[in-house]
Amino acid sequence: MPSHAISVDGCTITPASLPEWRQGRTGIQADLADFLEQWWSDFPTMPLHTSGSTGKPRLLEATKAAMTASAAATCQAFNLLPGSTALLCLPLRYIAGQMMVVRALVGGLNLIVTEPSSTPLNKLECNIDFAPLVPMQVTSTLNQPGGEASLARIRTLLLGGGFVDTTLESRLQALPCQVYTSYGMTETLSHIALRATNGPQRSEMYTPLPGVHLSLSPAGTLQISVPYLGINTLTTNDLSEIAPDGRFRILGRVDAVINSGGVKIQAEDIERALYNQTGLQVVALPLPHPALGQCVALLWEGEALQESALRAACATLPRFHQPKHLQHVILPRTESGKIARARAAALLSNP
Repeated sequence: MPSHAISVDGCTITPASLPEWRQGRTGIQADLADFLEQWWSDFPTMPLHTSGSTGKPRLLEATKAAMTASAAATCQAFNLLPGSTALLCLPLRYIAGQMMVVRALVGGLNLIVTEPSSTPLNKLECNIDFAPLVPMQVTSTLNQPGGEASLARIRTLLLGGGFVDTTLESRLQALPCQVYTSYGMTETLSHIALRATNGPQRSEMYTPLPGVHLSLSPAGTLQISVPYLGINTLTTNDLSEIAPDGRFRILGRVDAVINSGGVKIQAEDIERALYNQTGLQVVALPLPHPALGQCVALLWEGEALQESALRAACATLPRFHQPKHLQHVILPRTESGKIARARAAALLSNP
């Protein structure tokens, strides 16, 4: 199918038929009409919004040529052929939702559109070949009666936009569909690497897509070059290690390092350890300390009666990892369900 036509819920839309199709549309379908109008315009670029999970949201511009190349790489990686069904259930304000539309345009996919929600599969009646979801959506679906059966109707499930905790990853092992976790960001036009998350190929390491070149900066953060996307040595904030075969793992963010008494602590290590013990969502942050320079402060979300269990779990951490300040809050989140760390840090009160 040419890029000037798209199949949406089995209906072919072209620039000529778009005005009629958009009449009376609301919600994500109205957003889709707006996106297609921009895509089919003469402008060579598209506006992109970052999610704001680690800082202030930013507005970027991407060329339609680069977005097309990224979409083609995804279709090839997942063997998506013309007529394959692809689910759009993510907001079209951000890159993850936008790239689903471009993939449908480029690959001739039949785009199944449902309103973004925590349980987007509830009213879905057809089988889906490819569905990107955020971890919050998958967890909420699994917690519903018949949730596993709903997810089993997806051939390939792509997880992105948030941390996949050990509990969720364990539950994914029972699904018959192929599950992958993606690595990418707005600047890379969605994912540039994949990690098999269930099945016999399950791995803790990400495998770069063909044509993606990786290196480490002097600070140990991942650097990305993707010539076909016009990306030349994009330096990330992700501390990483790269294996000899080119696969890599993410160790944490360089801006999430807490230096306490000369001990460098990765905030994500604390957050994972406490989540695995308590199931509570927490954010570890640096707090000024007169003797240590910095100490660990912890924002946590949950029922007040769970604090004693949280404090007991904190006591099992290594000495310098143990929080010296706990604060009960409602953690701010992005539209995709990721914790907005920068906004969370603004909630921290100095005791």
